[in-house]
Amino acid sequence: MSKNTSSRRARRSTQKTSNTQRAAVTGITGLVLVLIVLAAQLVGIDVLHVEEGDKATPVPTIPIPPSIKLVAIPGGYDGGWFQVYFTQPINTEDPSKFTGSPVEAALIEAIDGAQQSLDVAVFEMNSQPVTDALIRAFERGVKVRVVSDGEYGLEDPETTLDQIEFAGIPLETDGARRGLMHNKFFVIDGLYVWTGSTNITVNGFYNNNNNAMLIRSSRLAQDYAAEFEEMFTGSFGKTSPQDTPNPVVTVEGTQIEVFFESEGDVPARLAELFRQARSVHFMAFSFTDSMEWRDGGTERSVMELLRDEARAGSLDLQGIVESSSRSYLKPLYCADLNVRQDGNPDVMHHKVFIIDESTVVMGSFNFSQSAANDNDENLLIIHNPDLAGAYLEEFTRRWTEAQEIPSSAFDC
Repeated sequence: MSKNTSSRRARRSTQKTSNTQRAAVTGITGLVLVLIVLAAQLVGIDVLHVEEGDKATPVPTIPIPPSIKLVAIPGGYDGGWFQVYFTQPINTEDPSKFTGSPVEAALIEAIDGAQQSLDVAVFEMNSQPVTDALIRAFERGVKVRVVSDGEYGLEDPETTLDQIEFAGIPLETDGARRGLMHNKFFVIDGLYVWTGSTNITVNGFYNNNNNAMLIRSSRLAQDYAAEFEEMFTGSFGKTSPQDTPNPVVTVEGTQIEVFFESEGDVPARLAELFRQARSVHFMAFSFTDSMEWRDGGTERSVMELLRDEARAGSLDLQGIVESSSRSYLKPLYCADLNVRQDGNPDVMHHKVFIIDESTVVMGSFNFSQSAANDNDENLLIIHNPDLAGAYLEEFTRRWTEAQEIPSSAFDC
């Protein structure tokens, strides 16, 4: 792969079943326990650690979940019901070096563990190891289906999606349209969801800064499976119905808000969170002041809301943007706020907000008007201080290597 090709592709990339709890219950004690469990379930308390009941709309007051001890694993942390990963860019064009990524390895392990089904939505794909894992799964009888972007997926000259199609795996694209099928998610056995900013590409795993999570939750998997089904049957962008089965999911005390665009309204929810926030850290491949929400009868910019809150002294704001997208930061830069451009010679591809050191916004969603209004995207708002701590560690790493935006960049 030539340097020009690598740079071009990096720049254009806009990004076993769980252990069922078993208990042997005997005698009178067992009967009492069964009655307690049944009663608890009837009032919505999940004492068996299955996801709790969903709510129709996100709630602004979020209970703090019990602290969990994150265990370091290659490329990230294990939180029990989730694993979170961060890429470690090696910034090379040497194909012999494209091996050993912990993030790529974790995804392959998840695919190899699939027993029944794999629904895959990928913006683009040229990772041969992941492609091989999907074909292996199909050949051993797993039901595999794939949706990709028409232009950047199946039609890309370097794609491995043609191998998926040749293997007989059902594959659909969004064809030629204004928006992008920009998701990067896997639904495994109706129980696990893999999602994040990481494109399933060599650059995504080896040269770009990215994050990904593997989450064990049947309710969350139900959401992603429903979104996949809509796309697989031809509903993309705003034509896709806004009917997420479980818009809020609770897993072991952690509340997760689930959004799919462009049928949702991510900007409005972000604005609500930012108005309540004391601190916001962001890492963004793209963040534009054209991402707006309707505030009463007025369209308002989310970026300008952050600027105004920070200038008023009610918000501690610190952010990093991909260097090629720095031009969008003018409202923040000219307000003399604490923003930098990234230091990765390839691409800083994160799409992350960390709010009050306790809430993480992550997924495929670039913070832009096109992501909100045209594309197919997914975004999670996860209320968990331990997870937020892991993302803050990544922020610190990226901030340390980030660079001051040159004064010549803007005419303020």
